[in-house]
Amino acid sequence: MSVAGFSVSLRRTRDTETSVAATEWIYNRCVSNVRRLLVTDRIFFVTVNLQRGIPHFSEGEFPLLIQALQVCRERTPFLLCGYVLMPDHWHALICTQYPVTVSRTLQDVKWLSARLMNRHRGSKGSIWQRRFWDRFVRHKKEFCERLDYMHLNPVNKSLVARPDQWRWSSYNNFAIEKSVVESCHLKIDYVDWSDQNRG
Repeated sequence: MSVAGFSVSLRRTRDTETSVAATEWIYNRCVSNVRRLLVTDRIFFVTVNLQRGIPHFSEGEFPLLIQALQVCRERTPFLLCGYVLMPDHWHALICTQYPVTVSRTLQDVKWLSARLMNRHRGSKGSIWQRRFWDRFVRHKKEFCERLDYMHLNPVNKSLVARPDQWRWSSYNNFAIEKSVVESCHLKIDYVDWSDQNRG
């Protein structure tokens, strides 16, 4: 598969086989006149924030976000190469496959997670900011930097002392011990950049 201009192999954690399609570039016209370039077959680093005034997630609510990500991966397959869930936002490294776009994928995750959270809290309405931040990952070095940034986020915010203590990230998916990986809440897809000369 060609990702971000590089030929990399992606190993799926599910039996679903993905097809490789040409990258399609189209513009999505938003009401705010912000034009988002929609790209497929790329790894994106994304950030989704809670709306202001929405209570932060408690420890017991993170499983609802995990559930939303799992269900959306089954409905509209996308690769999840890393993630971190924080009390007021989340980050992920995701790769969509043509014709699915990153915008469509995040719309689905935001809609389902809001529905689950509202049901749990006895509230209604949107919980996420309308927009999200995204950037496609250009090479191995950037991929590793984004992954490190995500995994260190809970430490930098003084939620834990070490990244392996934060249960709501993909950090432990990269552990050497198989039992640690198997105990992770959400399985991820792995990127093999070993055959690359750049980055």
